[in-house]
Amino acid sequence: MASFGFLQRTAPSTLVEERPTCSGRCLPVIQRCRGWARGRLTTTERRAAATHRVRAASTDVVCFEEPHDIKGGKAVAAAAGPAVDKVGVLLLNLGGPETLDDVKPFLFNLFADPEIIRLPPAAQFLQPLLATIISTLRAPKSAEGYKAIGGGSPLRKITDDQASALAAALRAKGQAANVYVGMRYWHPYTEEALEHIKRDGVTRLVILPLYPQFSISTSGSSLRLLESLFKSDLALKQLRHTVIPSWYQRRGYVNAMADLIVHELRKFDDVPSVEVFFSAHGVPKSYVEEAGDPYKEEMEECVRLIMAEVSARGFSNTHTLAYQSRVGPAEWLKPYTDDSIRELGARGVKSLLAVPISFVSEHIETLEEIDMEYRELAIESGVRHWGRVPALNTNTAFINDLADAVLEALPYVGCLAGPTDSLVPLGDLEMLLQAYDRERRTLPSPVVMWEWGWTKSAETWNGRIAMIAIIAILLAEASSGQSILKGLLLAE
Repeated sequence: MASFGFLQRTAPSTLVEERPTCSGRCLPVIQRCRGWARGRLTTTERRAAATHRVRAASTDVVCFEEPHDIKGGKAVAAAAGPAVDKVGVLLLNLGGPETLDDVKPFLFNLFADPEIIRLPPAAQFLQPLLATIISTLRAPKSAEGYKAIGGGSPLRKITDDQASALAAALRAKGQAANVYVGMRYWHPYTEEALEHIKRDGVTRLVILPLYPQFSISTSGSSLRLLESLFKSDLALKQLRHTVIPSWYQRRGYVNAMADLIVHELRKFDDVPSVEVFFSAHGVPKSYVEEAGDPYKEEMEECVRLIMAEVSARGFSNTHTLAYQSRVGPAEWLKPYTDDSIRELGARGVKSLLAVPISFVSEHIETLEEIDMEYRELAIESGVRHWGRVPALNTNTAFINDLADAVLEALPYVGCLAGPTDSLVPLGDLEMLLQAYDRERRTLPSPVVMWEWGWTKSAETWNGRIAMIAIIAILLAEASSGQSILKGLLLAE
């Protein structure tokens, strides 16, 4: 789901022109994205632009009469809103199994997602079979992890609490709104949330993924599902909406993270010696290098902004950014969290403060992977003093900032906003996803299964043969009960 990166970097300026009927804020902004094409801006220029994004809300916007009204390469001015205006906010999240019995079907939903495991077009009919096999193999180990944190994921309850807190914060700021939760892989599913939105008669919708940084495999997957649901439902096609793809650079979010870090740092006896260790969820390296996923760039900028705020408060601690939760044999973003912990221990670091940077809710990757596995690894590696920054959950400053983000997005419902807010522009679903179908062929598989062949034809047939062989091995494992690939699939 590389559309956001590609749209923001390569969308041609001819897509939009200024219309005399537009208000003062309707400007031809698409051409301003062109300077972000790969390699066009230096690191210094990107950081300067990022600083501007933090200091000022986006004011450049192109408005459409309907969310999908783009004819002849031109956008027309936004029409007046309906007489009865009802605002909704849709929070998107991953979801998680609430009981141990939910683990296997949850994993099936995860691996059945073509954004997680992509098969060649000729083999896509095998996706459900492959998802069944992988979820069957991984379920026992995953169930152990969920058992260790109480028998299920707390993600649904926390996300419901965040929705309630956000609705209250919006009311306090003078904006009535219904807040809905749509999970990608478990209840309440996105489809369920959309049914509630239609039933409640929402006329303006702000779509807010609960992922601070955009990635193909998180926000991207959820938004691709939304796009298909919108296209298949006449009522949803007519629903005026906007998407906030990422919000890692917002001042309220940065301050909330800095608050938590400073609070935990003060618990250490020797504060200056503490290494601030940011652990983010990993993504395949190929997503970033070949598919244009902005996740790594947004993550690095996010950490820089947070540490600049921590430093401004008088703490000059060194920090590390690493990536956790990799799956399979392909190379993921480095450095890996486990490798970085070992290296820090070998360098003599004795105090470590873990910061789960890509997560805004406690779930298995914070409560089990970080709190148990990585804490134990840190102690084994020589770390003597361990701390962990809690996830934001319903942190007041965080929720208030999300409310502000929603209020700032409402004027742009049915519009494509300029690139001054983040590396990924605010915008309407279809507009944001236009580049996806055009560039999908460039998206690599997260699992490299073959690399031989001298001609295009040979590579194609080698790939087909390899896929058939792998499916045969997996079927043999399922029937015999002996796992040939289990160690590979369960690799961390």
